[in-house]
Amino acid sequence: MSEEHPLPEIDAATAKVWLDARTAVLLDVREANEFEFENVPGSLLLPLSFLDAETFPPITDRKLIVMCAIGKRSAAAQKQLAASGIPNLYNLAGGIDGWKKAGYTTQGGKFESLDFSI
Repeated sequence: MSEEHPLPEIDAATAKVWLDARTAVLLDVREANEFEFENVPGSLLLPLSFLDAETFPPITDRKLIVMCAIGKRSAAAQKQLAASGIPNLYNLAGGIDGWKKAGYTTQGGKFESLDFSI
């Protein structure tokens, strides 16, 4: 894609609708420790550091939403995947931060460290 035609970006509300309707897959490209600490339920982990766009399996029956912490690494992953011919790619604007700011839930080890005992 050229700079005049950037790759598409969607907001968390759109992503949530697509995920709930099962018309999209959410690919998290953060590192494993970030994912383990906090992630979006149902998301799949493939760190950008391990991403090989040439061997990425084609997902043709659903949209592919790529996310990271704030949207920079996911944009890089989206660009690599698009260059190798993967269709229907969308970057989640704001990453997991945008997801949380929209009021959507996350899960992970972050919550295990909270002590609610009396």
